[in-house]
Amino acid sequence: MDHSLHTSNSKCSIIVATRTGGQGKTLVSQVVHLIFKECGEPLKVMAADTAGDDGSATKSKLARFLEAEDAVEELGIGATIQSIRSNTDEMLRYWEPLGQGLAEGNVLVDVGANVLPAIWDWAIEIDAGRVLQEAPPTWLVIPVTAQAQSLSDACDLIRLAEAKQKYLPVARYIVVFNEHEGKFDRVSGTAEYQNMMKLISDVKASTVRLERCKTSVWQKMQVDWISLKAMRNLTYRDYSSRFGLSSFMGSAAEKDFVDWMFSTVQAFRAASLYPSSAITK
Repeated sequence: MDHSLHTSNSKCSIIVATRTGGQGKTLVSQVVHLIFKECGEPLKVMAADTAGDDGSATKSKLARFLEAEDAVEELGIGATIQSIRSNTDEMLRYWEPLGQGLAEGNVLVDVGANVLPAIWDWAIEIDAGRVLQEAPPTWLVIPVTAQAQSLSDACDLIRLAEAKQKYLPVARYIVVFNEHEGKFDRVSGTAEYQNMMKLISDVKASTVRLERCKTSVWQKMQVDWISLKAMRNLTYRDYSSRFGLSSFMGSAAEKDFVDWMFSTVQAFRAASLYPSSAITK
């Protein structure tokens, strides 16, 4: 398969997915969304993260963060996890918008761990590869944390995608090492980490180091569903009034966030995780 980087004037589709929750999937999706939008590149946003056990779908985390900035198409409304996995007609209806989005390109899809396996069931059922071979390339972005299970699950996801290339072609893998739950130094000697690094080499995956944001208001951002873009638009005075900080503490919190945001965008750009149109800008 061709793992080469995208070329100028080409579209792409981006699937952000993990096999376990809590890996930073929504954060990574926000960063990608911010980069594309600030490059002036159109990007359709989907979330396959809302199917519940009883069909009572709730708004996805990504939609909550982007509510004031962009429309997020929710794939899970009215569907149950069991029906997506076991009912062929329900599965086809659920994933049809995804297929259309991938065929058109410039789509960002945030996929929850609960429905992730069903993507390949759908692709195999309809032989989606025949259509997607002619579509813009699909990139699979996989956030991981410094935990053995997370690393093992990420390896399993890449192996699954490689084995099913005929049905759901993946042109690039980007592994995001999310340090919000701890640095990877502590697991670098483990078999899981070594297996991850070997697999990254084997499939020629790109990697991104997502540093932990040290701003004192990070948890408040998550609780209040404040997007990265909204945070970056705040001044230190806004930090003081909104988060109940002194002017000096507000200044420190704002500086920490802006510095982190800058380094994060640079890291994503270094991995070519940004629109091809930005190359010529």
